Amino acid sequence: MTLRDCESCLVYGTDNRPLAKARVELTERNQILLYFRYEKLRSIRIKTYIDFYDGQYGVVRCFCELVIQKNRQPNRISEPWMADCSIITVQDAFQRQKDLRIKTNIHEEFVSNKGTYFSGTIGNISAGGLFLLTGQVLKRNEHFTFRHRFSGDLFQVEARVVRVGPLVKGEYSYGCQFVNLNMDAEAAIRKFVFTKQKEKLNSKTRRIAEE
Repeated sequence: MTLRDCESCLVYGTDNRPLAKARVELTERNQILLYFRYEKLRSIRIKTYIDFYDGQYGVVRCFCELVIQKNRQPNRISEPWMADCSIITVQDAFQRQKDLRIKTNIHEEFVSNKGTYFSGTIGNISAGGLFLLTGQVLKRNEHFTFRHRFSGDLFQVEARVVRVGPLVKGEYSYGCQFVNLNMDAEAAIRKFVFTKQKEKLNSKTRRIAEE
C-alpha cells in the first residue's frame, strides 16, 4: 500500500501500547520516514503497529518494520530520532465500513438513469454515499449521476437510492449509496470530507478559546 496524504502517525510499542507520535515524510521513491520528538528511544530494528493519519484513506493501521536511529538531518534538535519505515501488512482502514459523514449544502443538477434532469441538494456526504433532498420523485434502487469538483478535481459520480425518507421542508429525502466509484473519485471525496471535518474541529477549537 502507498500512503497518499499522510503527515503524522502514532507508533505503538512491542507491548501494543501507544509509544510515541511521529511526523511522517513520504519521499518521491515511496519511502516512509518518521521523525520523533520523543527522546526516550534507542537505535533498534523492531516490528510493531502504526496508525497512519492519511487525508485520503482515513486512519490506516499497519504492521510495520522500523529501523530507528539518531536523526542526523538539520531537524535533529527538535526531532532527535528518526526511523525508516516499511509497511508489512495493512490491518485496517478506519471509516471504510462506517465512513465519516459531514453536513453539506451542495446544490447540483442530477440525471436519473431514465434520462430525467432534476436539481437537488446534498445534505450530507461520506465516502460511501450521500443524503439527497430534491423535488424529484425517485424510487428505491433508482440510479442517478452528477458532476462535482471534489478536492480540486471534477468527477462524475453515480449513486443509487437505498432508502426513501420523509418529506423535509417540502422536499423528498433519499439515502443514497455510491456505485462504480473509482479509486481516484473515492480518494477525492474522502479527502474532501476529511478536510471539512478538520475545518469544523479547528473552528470549534477557536470558538472555545475565545470564550
